[in-house]
Amino acid sequence: MTDDLSADAWLPFSVPRAGVDATVIDRDAAGVAWSRLIRRLGEAGDVITHDPGAVNDADLVSGLRHVLVLLAVALDGALYADDTPVLRVATTSTDDVMSWGMECADALYTRAALKAGESYRLWGNRGTAQYVGLQTMDGATSTSNALVDELEVAADGSFEVVLSSDKRDGNWMQITGDQPNLVVRHFFYDWETEVPSTLFIERIDGTGSAPAPTNPVAATPARIAAIGDFVLGNLNFFLAFGQAAAPNTFMAPFDQTSMGGAAENRPVIGRWQLAEDEALVLEVVPPVGVYWSLSVGNPWWETIHYGRHQSSLNAHQAVLDEDGVFRAVISAHDPGIANWIDNAGHSNGPMILRCVRTETAPTPEVRVVKLDQLADVLPPGTARVTPEQRSAVLAVRRAAVAARFPR
Repeated sequence: MTDDLSADAWLPFSVPRAGVDATVIDRDAAGVAWSRLIRRLGEAGDVITHDPGAVNDADLVSGLRHVLVLLAVALDGALYADDTPVLRVATTSTDDVMSWGMECADALYTRAALKAGESYRLWGNRGTAQYVGLQTMDGATSTSNALVDELEVAADGSFEVVLSSDKRDGNWMQITGDQPNLVVRHFFYDWETEVPSTLFIERIDGTGSAPAPTNPVAATPARIAAIGDFVLGNLNFFLAFGQAAAPNTFMAPFDQTSMGGAAENRPVIGRWQLAEDEALVLEVVPPVGVYWSLSVGNPWWETIHYGRHQSSLNAHQAVLDEDGVFRAVISAHDPGIANWIDNAGHSNGPMILRCVRTETAPTPEVRVVKLDQLADVLPPGTARVTPEQRSAVLAVRRAAVAARFPR
């Protein structure tokens, strides 16, 4: 083990992948690995407490909490690691609590770890989510993408698809590389009524049953070291990534398939920065296509909790003005605007307009104004809500998120 962070240390799969061939536990190596883990956690804490993005108490407290979130994500990867493939579709390491990398507020992400050189059959029912996308990856690099709605699907929503390296008849997706895996994305528009797919996966045309694990000990020295590397690496990666956009601007959309993004998703990523008495007014003509949404995060690239706060809006939830423009107000205090995006008292963070299979990926126009000047810059017909209506909306969001991620 070296003391340098590897290029892929920020990715969760780097933890279970580490030390898979270890069969003998060296006590000295274990001690070195444990010391490295503790040191990395200390370095991550120093990053939080010294980062200029931690402007106020909300920023700082959420940053320290984020280190614990990343630790929990890494522990999950280490403790459930095995050298046999996990042939099930299970929730990924993001939900409304385990938040990192600005996961989509409308999403349920599911996955299955695959084994190089094998072929698989994925089958089940599509469900009713607005968007269900399948993606195969080698590590973090995308190898193929498919919308379920573009496959052969029966009238009742049932379908099956073969995952293999060689071309097959019918529904087929390619898997390649040494670290193949499957990711399924569900994006919901109507959180109350839309339901996710029900999927199953099995190995076909392979060697039969999975071999017994040769390394049943999850906490190898290499994995212990990788836990700390992931926490620090992931934290540093997104802090650096977030600085690409100047405050209160958006970057042009770009291809994210090399870092785990789906090919059909063209995110328009920006950064907001506001004082407590300021608001950011965002205007955009919504794109036409399968799915779009706007969401905001805190300085550490955690999506602000979308069950407790209206920190996101999608095409089903948003209210368009009479001219067909989507106007949203980002601020810490509720201005009584229907399209309010709550930054939960943070001072800065990312903002993302997600565009999935849309004709365009437009760049929103933004301007910063004082909260008491909103009436001067918004159209007279801007949709407004009462405190009681806002409470009702938040109650619906809370219940829907709890149902999406039951514990």
